[in-house]
Amino acid sequence: MSKRMNSILDKYGKIIFWLCMIIAQYIGALLFKDLADVSQWFVQSDRETTMWVWYNRNLLAITAVVVVGIMAYLKYTRRDIVGNLTLSVLGLVFAFTFYSGMINPHLMMRDRMSDGHFVSVEEGKKYLRPHESVIVMEVNGKARAHSDKQLLRPHVAGKPASTEQDNVVMTYCGLTNLGMAFIPEIDGKPLDLAPANQLRNNLVMWDRNTDEPVQQLWGQKEQDRNMGNESKMQEWPTFRMPFNRFAEAYPQGEVFVNDYLVEDMRPTFWENPFLAVYDPIMEFIFKQAIAYQSYYDEPVFPTLEYNDHRLPSKEKVWGLNVGDDFVAYTEHFVRLQDQPINTQIGGKDIVISYDAQYESLGFYYNNTKQEIEHINFFGETALGKLDRIETVKAGAYWIIWSDFFPKTDLNRL
Repeated sequence: MSKRMNSILDKYGKIIFWLCMIIAQYIGALLFKDLADVSQWFVQSDRETTMWVWYNRNLLAITAVVVVGIMAYLKYTRRDIVGNLTLSVLGLVFAFTFYSGMINPHLMMRDRMSDGHFVSVEEGKKYLRPHESVIVMEVNGKARAHSDKQLLRPHVAGKPASTEQDNVVMTYCGLTNLGMAFIPEIDGKPLDLAPANQLRNNLVMWDRNTDEPVQQLWGQKEQDRNMGNESKMQEWPTFRMPFNRFAEAYPQGEVFVNDYLVEDMRPTFWENPFLAVYDPIMEFIFKQAIAYQSYYDEPVFPTLEYNDHRLPSKEKVWGLNVGDDFVAYTEHFVRLQDQPINTQIGGKDIVISYDAQYESLGFYYNNTKQEIEHINFFGETALGKLDRIETVKAGAYWIIWSDFFPKTDLNRL
């Protein structure tokens, strides 16, 4: 290095070092605040800032690495530029915030977009309790059951699609208590979905193909929504029922199992010591957050307010829409009715009923032009079989449903 450069570093080295430290700590704090879920327990960020950080995260990360490299060089060549204890403490702070925002989300929420592990109903009985609620979808005549517990961390679960007709994935948000199935494409272009973080207590995914965030409840890319483009993923019908009832209704069905949760599938300590220790810790943290969300009136992340007091904040609702007409139902209300509810949503005739045998709430399009007096779990009536409505969000918490869709009607007859 030239004498002139050495002279500059001797004179301004400490200033350069601390300027780089400030830049690194600021970037680490940004990544932590906006991209690490845990931070939103303490610090809330508006959607615009979070999205700016997301779109610029790689540039921010590169900048942070560069300034850390400059600091390392200055410390190596001028040992007295900063004390070892001070450097260690600040270095650990930066490492924690950088890791939490840039690396940890991809480790703790490892999606199963196209490599989900599905087992038979009989084998599924090893992993699911009889009365455990499962989110069900039927694809090409084959039913798939997904329990909240098994979906909690991967957030996205699917299997290799052999044809366009079976290209359907389940997405899940434990904070919303919501599983939604989608055909993972928009305007004919495939999406490769993975969990990113959460906003307003609902899952935000991202498409690896375009780097675009996708809000679960909207099924839409952030950029499209901001530009007023209504393009979105097509929803697929889903419904809830206890696992033992699923086994009765669909004995040949499939059951999703999270391979890094269950003991006989996850790696042992000798196979992967890091994951063997890491996964149980993450599972414990997730379980605590979900337990809080289900028990307390306040949301676990204080990023939304309870404004619609027509129902208790954590009442579970079955929300749906036809066009811009949004309606939510409680299971209790539907079960109180003497016969199926025949109503209109978005100008279309709809039938809603509770099936006591299979303990499941069903929503169906009624194209018969007549009122339906009896309908079974499979949608069969005296006038023919009815199709399930694809936009039903089964069992979502009211506080989150009403926040995303504030004009929602409730228990319409």
